[in-house]
Amino acid sequence: MRHTFGLTLRAHETAPDDAEVIKSMRRAGAIPFVLTNIPELNMWYETRCNVYGQTNNPYDTNRTVGGSSGGESSLISACGSPLGIGTDVGGSVRMPAYFCGIFGHKPTSGMINLQGLTRKAAEHTEMSLTCPGPICKHAEDLLPTMKVLMQGSKVELDLTTKVDVAKLRFFYIEDDCGDLRVSPIQSDQLNALRKAVKYVGELTGVPPKKLVPSKWKYGYKVWRYLITQEPERLAWELTNRNGTVCWWWETLRFFTGTSPYTLPSILRLIDLNVFPKENPEWVKEVLESLLGDLKRELGDNGVLLHPTHPTTAFYHNAAHLRPWNFTYTSIINALKLPATQIPMGLNSKGLPLGVQAIANPYCDRLTIAVAQELEQAFGGWVPPFKTI
Repeated sequence: MRHTFGLTLRAHETAPDDAEVIKSMRRAGAIPFVLTNIPELNMWYETRCNVYGQTNNPYDTNRTVGGSSGGESSLISACGSPLGIGTDVGGSVRMPAYFCGIFGHKPTSGMINLQGLTRKAAEHTEMSLTCPGPICKHAEDLLPTMKVLMQGSKVELDLTTKVDVAKLRFFYIEDDCGDLRVSPIQSDQLNALRKAVKYVGELTGVPPKKLVPSKWKYGYKVWRYLITQEPERLAWELTNRNGTVCWWWETLRFFTGTSPYTLPSILRLIDLNVFPKENPEWVKEVLESLLGDLKRELGDNGVLLHPTHPTTAFYHNAAHLRPWNFTYTSIINALKLPATQIPMGLNSKGLPLGVQAIANPYCDRLTIAVAQELEQAFGGWVPPFKTI
């Protein structure tokens, strides 16, 4: 199959072999039949590239599907496929699943082999922000798919012990906790979170505890630092590993219509080359503080509920006006925690709402169990059209 990464320089490249996760899926009986669209090099939260163009939302084709696994989520929500595999770097499984009204799971980081999914080698699996994960319409498909993806993992992950959701402890964070660059949370999205919080409180008999971590607002900054520590360099990757791209020259070329790259890639180059870098010691302190506090609160039977995104699916290209909104998901990648996007019905405009369930490392089964419980309570995926 084609292996473009959304780059025009790779428009005719063919993958020499299946990715390790696809080999596992084939052994389990899956039939891979299509590759779906992504943004250029997976580096944006809208799905558009110069190879295949723009992917539209099945609930409103004037709106985004998110990214970077946007083609996969759109296809699955529109009943083009029962399930698929995405890669989550800063929310790239959960955001498009949210915008398309379906389920997506970001596993605990470092467990699933990356070989062949990205240009990372297998030895980078443990250190990378990138996590392969399942995307599907029904929560019951998450666990069996995760069991398949975990084949050959160096880490043991308990996915078989039955979870009694009524015995879990619940917590919630309502928004980004103070990053002024991020859009205020929409009222209908906040109401969806509060419905989930109210339901699990009644189920367990214990009101969930509201958390307001003082350092949660630094989610984008710590993610930005960590993404620069990945072995791939954007300026190198954009040339298909055949040289480097000059940020100011490509900016000029873009505005004269001669650059082969998309605007998000140009903006990312500017961000990496012009703006100050985060202090590594500060990033380490923030991550240790956040992770330490969450680990103590959640333990081995706690789940945190948090909006997947501050807004519902927006119109195409609007992400350029709100480039930091993906901090709602990227902070979870920075903390290397498991998280499951859970659809919570549609708003008055017919657009999907959702929440993400988050747990401590290696507690993936808890967030998936919560997804199954909330699906039963609120209906899960709502088809974007009438079905027979």
